[in-house]
Amino acid sequence: MGGADFKHKGGGRAEVLEIKQMLVARVEDVCRQLLPDGRRIGRTWKANNPVMDKPGQTPELNVYLSGIVGSWKDFRSGDKGDIFTLFQYVHGTDFAGAMRLAKDFLGLSTMSAEDRRNFQRQAKVAAEKNDAAAQRKEAAKRREAEKLFLSGAVYGSGSPAEMHARRFDIETRGIDLDGIEHLDKTTFRYLPDVEYWPLAEWRRDPATRQFRKVKEGPRFPAIVSAMRGPLGQFIDHHVTFLDPLIPDKAKLPPLPSGKPRSPRLMKCPNKGAVMRISHGPEGKPPEHSTEPHPLILTEGRETALHVARAVPQARVWACGSINGIGAAPVDFAFVSSVIVAGENDWNNAHAQGQLRNALNTLEATGKPLDLMLSHLGSDFADLGKGE
Repeated sequence: MGGADFKHKGGGRAEVLEIKQMLVARVEDVCRQLLPDGRRIGRTWKANNPVMDKPGQTPELNVYLSGIVGSWKDFRSGDKGDIFTLFQYVHGTDFAGAMRLAKDFLGLSTMSAEDRRNFQRQAKVAAEKNDAAAQRKEAAKRREAEKLFLSGAVYGSGSPAEMHARRFDIETRGIDLDGIEHLDKTTFRYLPDVEYWPLAEWRRDPATRQFRKVKEGPRFPAIVSAMRGPLGQFIDHHVTFLDPLIPDKAKLPPLPSGKPRSPRLMKCPNKGAVMRISHGPEGKPPEHSTEPHPLILTEGRETALHVARAVPQARVWACGSINGIGAAPVDFAFVSSVIVAGENDWNNAHAQGQLRNALNTLEATGKPLDLMLSHLGSDFADLGKGE
């Protein structure tokens, strides 16, 4: 998106490297101080940009807690850098100012050389402990998500929850799943009452300092779709919440900013996971496929359903987000080419930038790549409904 790449400009190389290593060892503490409104999600600290964002905007600034630890990127502005330049960016200062802030944060002015070595050892142990705890938490959330998915009625069971969801798909979204050739029926489950968990109430226990739920969020009928990895392993669920009385999306109170809440939620880190909608001409899941055929990637479930019905010659996956499209695993022999079913978000510069990034990532795999856009409405779901 043409954002700035913040780099070091000046200072002793050895000293900068040492300070950077010490900051990396305390990366979560750095995030808590510089980006206090954020939170750890899997192996990323996700926060609003305190420099650029306006009230009500979604958090798009990501600080990476694994891999190149401390590297960061704002997917809205395109700005990026490392853990040291995050001080410079957030405080709007120069290199010397960032150096002073980093030293103050680390308490280096009162440390001897031995103190610094001890600090680095202790910080490394603490970082490893935090990372292990985060991995356990992530695994627990994934087990919880899979348990919810498996508790639902399977496709074709004829349960009341499925019949209500099928009315929604047919009457409101204009798509009958029975009309999709080689539909992956294992992707879909149906439940009569699923908690809309962002509206739950939590309180911190003053004794343990742990949060505990004191009131559940409202419950709604739901379509629960599995998001799977390349070998079919469960990664996350995609939940569409429905109105309990009519074939429509759930009615939810607005966000504090006044913007509408999404009736669709995902729970776990799911980079590279997709909702498998249809298996294309071969009719087999990816892990059993050998014949090369086109693969169509969409952002949303409903768009994917319409595309799968209209194009049985291709395998179709829904990726949950534009960034998810770029992360889709396409470098396999059963993928002859990749087609991205985009949306007509011409007035949304952020979405257009994300789409360009996704296309660049997919193009780097070497697979033939194309973008298709609907000539009617916002996307192919609108086209399928004739809107």
